[in-house]
Amino acid sequence: MADDIEPARLQFRRLITANPNHFGTLTDKALAELLPVIEPKQSDTAYEEIGCVSYSPERDRLEATIVIKRAYGYSGGPCTHGSVEWVRFFVDFGSGWVDAGSAAARVFDVPLGTDCTGGPDHPYIAVAGVDLTPVRKFCTTPVLPRVRAILSWEHEPTAGDPAFPPVWGEVQEDTVQIRPRIRFTLHDVVDTLGPALQIDPKALDALIEQELVPIPVPEPDPVGPVALNPQPLPPVGPDPVPLSVHQLTRIYSPDKLKVLAERAIDKRIARLALEPVPPHRFAAAESSSAVASAMSSTTLATTSLAYTKLDLDWGSIVATLGDGSGDTTYEQLECLGLDDAARNLVATYRVKRPTGFSGPPCSAGSTEYVAFWADFDDDCRYTYLGTVMVGAHDYITMPGGGLSYAAVLPLDLDAYRRLCTEPGLHKVRAVLSWNTPPSTTDPDAVPHWGNQLSTTVHVLPGRGYDGTARLTIVGGVATSEINAVTGVTTPVAHIAYNGALLDARGCPFAGLVTVHGPTDPALAGTKYRLMVHDVTTGGTPTPVTDPFFVVSSAAIGSWVTPGAGGWTDWPTWYANTLGTLGYMRSSGDDVWQVELELQGSGTTVDSQVFQLDNTLATASADPANSAHLAVDPGQLSAQGCGKFTQGMTILGTFDAHDTWFDSWGFSLLPTPLPVGALSTSLSIATSQAPVGSTWELDTGGLTPCGYVLRLTTSDRAIINSVGTGRSLPVDIGFCIE
Repeated sequence: MADDIEPARLQFRRLITANPNHFGTLTDKALAELLPVIEPKQSDTAYEEIGCVSYSPERDRLEATIVIKRAYGYSGGPCTHGSVEWVRFFVDFGSGWVDAGSAAARVFDVPLGTDCTGGPDHPYIAVAGVDLTPVRKFCTTPVLPRVRAILSWEHEPTAGDPAFPPVWGEVQEDTVQIRPRIRFTLHDVVDTLGPALQIDPKALDALIEQELVPIPVPEPDPVGPVALNPQPLPPVGPDPVPLSVHQLTRIYSPDKLKVLAERAIDKRIARLALEPVPPHRFAAAESSSAVASAMSSTTLATTSLAYTKLDLDWGSIVATLGDGSGDTTYEQLECLGLDDAARNLVATYRVKRPTGFSGPPCSAGSTEYVAFWADFDDDCRYTYLGTVMVGAHDYITMPGGGLSYAAVLPLDLDAYRRLCTEPGLHKVRAVLSWNTPPSTTDPDAVPHWGNQLSTTVHVLPGRGYDGTARLTIVGGVATSEINAVTGVTTPVAHIAYNGALLDARGCPFAGLVTVHGPTDPALAGTKYRLMVHDVTTGGTPTPVTDPFFVVSSAAIGSWVTPGAGGWTDWPTWYANTLGTLGYMRSSGDDVWQVELELQGSGTTVDSQVFQLDNTLATASADPANSAHLAVDPGQLSAQGCGKFTQGMTILGTFDAHDTWFDSWGFSLLPTPLPVGALSTSLSIATSQAPVGSTWELDTGGLTPCGYVLRLTTSDRAIINSVGTGRSLPVDIGFCIE
């Protein structure tokens, strides 16, 4: 019940604002010593926890499923702003944790009820994910990085801090597989042969840079929605031919498996590699295809004899594969949830064994199929939504815990949205089947290799399809969260496609401003155009004619160029899942307005103003947008050329200003600032620093060397409709002797 929510949860934002170390989770040791711990608490999972951490090799996307465990404790129901579950991802490719970015899921108090079967409709499963630009190597060198996800309710994990301790939430890790390149390049020669030949890779850098034959991977659109929902990489090089049953019989022979096991890094994996791969595993695709295609008696007899020559029992294999046992020895679905912001259903499955997937990474391998179903009418009748395919191979270097994969299905979610006063919890189901497509007509059919999993998800409330042409998102933010007069985001606003909460002070827009509308089938065949004008100067509206990028439901990207006068066909979900209407490449800092016109209407059917801020603070004399950093002139002249004796305290001044100011901060290069070494005359980094603000640096903890002290000022502008984070660094150099 709502009355059972503890004060630490109800007053969480107020408590950490008043004292960032209230729960003892402040990572800045110097500040932590000055701020008392009132109520020790860390990684409390009473309300939410991470279900799975995974990666989609086909989409290059990291995913985390979030289990929402209670009916209350999320700051309000669906008709309120609710609260935010933050997830920040870190990836370790072998050289330490690298920040991969953060995403968020909006959550609400949803009263406990029952589903159509009479069972409880809680917990429900949300998902948050980010796109990853991975380290990709040739298929002979598997890339199996470690991924860490930090879940934190209402408090975004600090960027660049893989040790961030959440108060409400937890930290979870897993190992994933990066899709390899198939084409061999000079880079791979160095990676593969360099260690054996004792070649210094740096000695070949110039040669690699001059390699004449480029890798034929098309460049993605550098900005805009493509970065939020990218198309999967096409195969690089010729498609390998699937291995035959005869070849697989040899690959999985005891002698071959013994040799393979010797290459294992993990002892458990080495033991599993020695276990025989059963015939009804590696012959599954061929035998299932034979059953589905209704082969002639002569062909079946010939096939049976061919199997007999390989000491395989064709009849037994066919019978075993038809039993629908749901064998999860090799792979198993573990999580299923909804990323409402990205509009994806995400199923996570685990590959448990190093062999049995029809070949190593440079072969064709096999396919894991995941079919998705949903009961959006809440009548216990599942509707088939689609099937996702993910490549599968043998990985002998995998860890003992296996590899975690995500199968991601884009969903036309606006077709299922309801008012906030109506139920939004629905049952969804995923069916995993190895190397044989699962049923698209029977949601209860269980494959031999794989399993099914059903969970509850929450489709967030919103305006569903009603046949009305309108603007839904401008600059990456829902139009309902942009002030209709000022063009600045409202106090509770989010990035539409990753759920990230924006600064409550309000954010302007910069760079590429994308415009979206509903992919309502009722609007198919309609022509529209976007008109823009400068409100500040009173300019004349002009049509938007720049090409824009769209992604289909099959994850295939393409460019759309508006016709004469800017007129364009209204988007359908299958061709344009994000409902992208156009790109506006902005400049200046004025207030602009975008208007939506329908051909034949002769009038504007919708409009939205938006405040621009394309001016970044600079080290200039502009008092409104500038940042400066200096060493005390007296000290500088006394020491000469910026040289200081170890143990001295260096004095200086700084200031930081921006019309849309976010924060300022100090850092040291090439080593981190020692704890407590730097102090300033200001205590709040989210307030502008006036001219004459002072800083002091105690050099007692610095070894003799050259250093750079950096002041970084950031603003709140939403860049290219993707997120905030624009910053200006100002540096000064000095030497410690």
